[in-house]
Amino acid sequence: MNTLQLGSRQRPIIVKVKTQEKAGKVGLICDHFGWKYIVGLEYEEDLTDLKRALKEKMSPANAYDPCPCGSGEKFKFCCGKLMKDFDVNKYIAEFEVKAD
Repeated sequence: MNTLQLGSRQRPIIVKVKTQEKAGKVGLICDHFGWKYIVGLEYEEDLTDLKRALKEKMSPANAYDPCPCGSGEKFKFCCGKLMKDFDVNKYIAEFEVKAD
């Protein structure tokens, strides 16, 4: 089975937001990770694709791998718990591009 990567040219992240400001933040996030995306201004927001892509990016391939935060615990029992209830709106609001 050949599935296309979310955020690729063939399968861009599609997001609907209410404000131009939020659209700008979504664009910064997608650009930061090198993702292709389409953002539309709509009355009803839909951040499903962005949330899915972020969860995939921040999670190791195997939930039993060591957690990337450095705690020494398995991902599933550490940050994996947080990813279960991942708040994409909070992530967008707090996202800042850090200078290298």
